[in-house]
Amino acid sequence: MVNAVVWDRLYNHTDYTEVWADALPPKALLAIAPSSRPESPRGFVLHATDPRAAEVVLEKAPSGPVFFSLTDASLLPLIERRAVSLDAPRFWLFRLDAKDFVDQQAHEVRPVTPEWAPMIAKIWEPEWPAERYVRGRIESGPSFGVYVDGELVAWDMTHFETDKVVMMGFLHVLEAHRAKGYAKSMGSALIREILGRGKIPACHVREDNTRSLVLTEGLGFRRVRQQVWADGVLR
Repeated sequence: MVNAVVWDRLYNHTDYTEVWADALPPKALLAIAPSSRPESPRGFVLHATDPRAAEVVLEKAPSGPVFFSLTDASLLPLIERRAVSLDAPRFWLFRLDAKDFVDQQAHEVRPVTPEWAPMIAKIWEPEWPAERYVRGRIESGPSFGVYVDGELVAWDMTHFETDKVVMMGFLHVLEAHRAKGYAKSMGSALIREILGRGKIPACHVREDNTRSLVLTEGLGFRRVRQQVWADGVLR
């Protein structure tokens, strides 16, 4: 569960081709993706059960611009030692067990269709050309949205699916349509879809996003641990 992001990068992303372990069997695993251009950031993910093992594999972490994920926020100080600059917010990893689900759907929801990918991408990551990724998630994973007069005004989708976990994300309600319960309705529909597949609904919520934390826990999710999604420049 806690290493679902690493599983996704290794098995669903063909670009994370450089993999390092401290030993066999490993206590730390680092997977690295090359950059598309010399000046572009490189991506990596780190999972470790032992900080000393994490130090071993982090010797292979790239220098220069990077974006990365840590499966435990306690590993962040190891990165900070090499950081020239760093933006590293902490996120709570949540999971939902079927027995705890609180279904709060009160509105009609329908799947999100690909023509809305440009709008969703611009709102989700305005500084990153994310349309291709967003379109891929609409076409490959479950999603639900609320439509008003034919216009998509709210959406909830997924980032990836493993053999055990489906990672929810992209949740957004346009400002003019907030405080109507749309997020609860979409989240409930998406959770039912995931549970129907026999898998665990999971999501990340930034630790300072109080409204989303309340929403997530209200649907029955429980906190697992703090993880990190970050970008910066390393020595």
